Amino acid sequence: MSNIKPEQIPGEECTACLERLGEQALAGLMLDPADLAELRRGIERITRRGLAQGEAPAFIASEFFAYVRERTDGADPFAAKKAVDFAAARQASSRLEGAPDTFAARARLAVLGNALDHFFLADTSRLWEQGVGLELGRDDLALAEARLTPGARVVILADNCGEQAFDRMLAQHLLGRGCEVHYVVKAGPVQNDLSLADLNAANENFGLGQVHGTAPAAVGLDPEAAPEELRELLAGAALVVAKGMGHFETLGLGRGMLEAGRAPWPLLMLFLAKCEGVARWAGVQKGQGVALYLPCA
Repeated sequence: MSNIKPEQIPGEECTACLERLGEQALAGLMLDPADLAELRRGIERITRRGLAQGEAPAFIASEFFAYVRERTDGADPFAAKKAVDFAAARQASSRLEGAPDTFAARARLAVLGNALDHFFLADTSRLWEQGVGLELGRDDLALAEARLTPGARVVILADNCGEQAFDRMLAQHLLGRGCEVHYVVKAGPVQNDLSLADLNAANENFGLGQVHGTAPAAVGLDPEAAPEELRELLAGAALVVAKGMGHFETLGLGRGMLEAGRAPWPLLMLFLAKCEGVARWAGVQKGQGVALYLPCA
């Protein structure tokens, strides 16, 4: 994967995606037109500056979401859509009960759950039919599984609301083989990512191992911005499982780990490549699943 070049990040397609994301955030706010217009200008300013500086799209989105929260007393513009995501997850995951209790099968289901993203508008029926047979354009699951010894600490960095229904199947497998499982969600709202408040309100905080609401309210994870508690948890991990494209952008691309082929901890990134840019950077086809492992530096 060393052919990734900094000038490829972000790609041209990222501009339209960020603009659409900003508009979706504004649409979920109950504000008068003048206030919305001011927020729109701020989002556009942050986006233009980030793109000009070549920042990974996830970092740009995190900045304008923080800007919106600051000016709306912490409003969550995606609260209503999250409820839809939880309901969709319960329905979809129920179709996959009885999946083989193997790491490869349960990890594929965790990738499959990444389709539960209301920014991803493609028809997901084909994905549900594939189930544990989901096609992976990159499959490093065997390398990651070699890290799983009894007592090993596994940290799962969660992604979108609803995905916990699929991640739970992976967590249960890991617990069953004697691993110490920690499930990390956001401390506060950011786009449709799963927060501790979301998890508790939906009564979905079970079967996931030890749940921590310590990830900063940002897209993906910037290790430099993580609180000490989370940094210590990650430092002692035999395996870190990072869900979603946001973690791929912030850990794999934004901090140069993909280019270096190493991470601060053994890292397995699980996601669906939902756009051409991310698919290109991951070396897969758009729509394929990715299980990309990076060893510890």
